[in-house]
Amino acid sequence: MYGRYGTDSLYRALLWIFLAITLLAAILGRTVNSICYTVLSVIGWVVIIYAFYRFFSKNIEKRRAENAKWLKMTGGIRKKFKLLGNRIKFRKTHVFRTCPGCKAVLRMKKEKGKHEVTCPHCGTKFKFSVRF
Repeated sequence: MYGRYGTDSLYRALLWIFLAITLLAAILGRTVNSICYTVLSVIGWVVIIYAFYRFFSKNIEKRRAENAKWLKMTGGIRKKFKLLGNRIKFRKTHVFRTCPGCKAVLRMKKEKGKHEVTCPHCGTKFKFSVRF
């Protein structure tokens, strides 16, 4: 719809939170009691209503600011998961080392032996070895 904000990463996160709360409510509602189910269901509905409010909002600047805060708040976690994914993806061909100067993670070809590397971020030279 023209003039509406639409989806962003905060919207998708709110949908996942809603699904998790709904699933938890369904599991706990059958095992614990109905009060737990009611409370979790209300929380889930509040989350989904807020997500749809953001989706259909015409105040685009405010929604962008909210999304920017969300991205800033979750940036460290997303960065760690991306690094973990890259480590898994390139585990056979590359090694990852942390620069002692600036703590940047560097990816180098996996070649046996001792190597000396210059960090492209800070210029620190350090040595590392690859055994296998």
